[in-house]
Amino acid sequence: MKIKKLSLCLFLCSLFLSGSVCFADEFLTTLLAGYFRNNLSLQKLATDVELELLSAKSTNISNGFNIQLSSGTVTFKSGSDSLLTFTPNATLTFSQFNNLSFTASSEIDITSESKTVSDTSLSLSLDIYSGSSAKRKVALLESERSVLEAQRALQNGFLSAEKEFYTSLKSLFNTAVSIVQAEEELYEDKISFEEIKAQGYSTGSTKYRSAQMEVLSDERTVENSRRELEREAKIFASKCGIEYNFSDAQDFLPKEIPLVDAIDVLDFSKDDYTEIESARWTKFINTLSREAEKAFTLTGNLGYTFDNEDTDTDTVDAGAAFTLFDSALTLNAGVSLPVATNVTSPVYTFGFSVDPSSFFQYSITQNQNKLYEEQEEIALKSAQNDYDTDVITQQSSLEDILWSKQTNTDSYEMYSQLEEDTAEYFARGIITESEWLSAKVNKENYRIQCLINDIELIIYNNETELLFCRDSELKIENLEE
Repeated sequence: MKIKKLSLCLFLCSLFLSGSVCFADEFLTTLLAGYFRNNLSLQKLATDVELELLSAKSTNISNGFNIQLSSGTVTFKSGSDSLLTFTPNATLTFSQFNNLSFTASSEIDITSESKTVSDTSLSLSLDIYSGSSAKRKVALLESERSVLEAQRALQNGFLSAEKEFYTSLKSLFNTAVSIVQAEEELYEDKISFEEIKAQGYSTGSTKYRSAQMEVLSDERTVENSRRELEREAKIFASKCGIEYNFSDAQDFLPKEIPLVDAIDVLDFSKDDYTEIESARWTKFINTLSREAEKAFTLTGNLGYTFDNEDTDTDTVDAGAAFTLFDSALTLNAGVSLPVATNVTSPVYTFGFSVDPSSFFQYSITQNQNKLYEEQEEIALKSAQNDYDTDVITQQSSLEDILWSKQTNTDSYEMYSQLEEDTAEYFARGIITESEWLSAKVNKENYRIQCLINDIELIIYNNETELLFCRDSELKIENLEE
């Protein structure tokens, strides 16, 4: 599957991350889809997955079958005895089999009179004891991990974007609440003002003027809150990629929020807690890397040379190389056995090198590795402590949201009945319009508070899911083309 298909799949999944099968408010669906579509962070995360997939392909190539062809250095001399000399060679390597490699090489001399081929050799080499296989495994695992983490980042990117969307929407509703609360205070002050007028206070009296100023101040507060909501709504609409064309900003707000089931933090495995999973992975891969660094390595080779210039005959060649403490001590030895019966003297080769500082460096590295292991254990324990804290935090948060939702729902039902009664009383002339409007804005206040609670539950679900790895959602077959 191409990355575009992966992004689309995760995008569609993200529309249902809140646990809702469908959105009751079509306008809300449009807003959320536009918010995702215009989110540059998601676009970058999608390209990050593409880059990691390409990087993984590169790693697989460099750690698999490899063939290398070379002409060697080509030397050309001009003149009467023109001479062309070069040493072509070919190497075939299988890194997955302890760096098994097959090499063929030859020296070719061409003059104007003849062509000479000498020192043609075939050789096979193998790591008898080394960390090459373990290092290859580490490289492949790290490559796979990079792809997985990029996919997780994209997956969480949609969750984070959804959380940001609803957090911004919650801010709009909070501003709407401030309008309603300001209106509530306005109507209460109007009721008081009407009582003062009914009591016969003159328009020039201090009490009359103070009450009048309170009403005027409340009206300015309501207007300022409305302007603030309109400004925030225009900004939010632009982030969602839609044109704002509402005369009243409150009409911009969705009338319904999808109802979702609360996610229990304990429904997730502790092992999938992001910090724990990451700490365990770090400890695992670092341990594997440290084990791959062997104290010594031993490599053997076996070959056949045609017309060996050292013996003037074909030879069977064998050799070995030994390295101790990361090149602190290097030994290599070889023997070439003549094939011709008239030549009985084999050719021996031997070499060594010593780097005293590498002995000390190796000792320091070993001590560092012990400290790294301790740090990795500490990081794991810290992650486990963070898990316990987050479980308590999320459980408390959920309890608060559900309690607030129930309280606001009860209040909304109470004020709905009160608004219905006061509307009838106002129609019959028993109460003033301000008294009816006061009940009406109280009802509106708790209606919005209930919607805010619904938003908070979605945000809570987002935050809970972001605490854990959810790789089962990434099990998409044929990820690569």
